[in-house]
Amino acid sequence: MAAKNPTEVLAADGQQRVKILNPTYQMKPREGTKFLKRDVEMTMSAILQKKLQDKEYDPAEQGTLTKELCTEIQTAVKKMGYDRYKIVIQVNITEAKGQGIRIASRCLWDPDQDNFAESVFKNQHLWCCALCFGCYWE
Repeated sequence: MAAKNPTEVLAADGQQRVKILNPTYQMKPREGTKFLKRDVEMTMSAILQKKLQDKEYDPAEQGTLTKELCTEIQTAVKKMGYDRYKIVIQVNITEAKGQGIRIASRCLWDPDQDNFAESVFKNQHLWCCALCFGCYWE
C-alpha cells in the first residue's frame, strides 16, 4: 500500500510514518538552475516541429493534440533540471486561414527569478503557439 500524502512514508512494519521536511530558506535558484528562456524555446520548437509538421487542422482532434503537446513540453522542460520551478504550459492551435489572433497572459511574479518562453509553429493548415511559464517556488 502506498502512502497517500507525499510527506508520509511507510515503515517496514507497514505502518504510516510522517516524514518531516525542513524548510530550505532558499530564496533564489542555485547556480546553473535558473530558467533559461533560450534553451526552453529551442526545446519547445523541436517538439512542435516534430509533432505538427505533417498535421492538418482537424477540430475534433485538436483538444487531444493540445493536451499531448502540453504534457510532452512539460516533461521535456522538467528534465532540463528546473527543480524548484513550477512549470505551466499553454498551447493554442488554430486553423491557418489568414485570420489574426492575440494571446495575452497576466501574472504576478518576480522578474529576477521567473520567466517565460514562447514558440510558434505554422504550416499551411494550422498555427500553433506554445507558452511555457517558469515560476520559482521558494
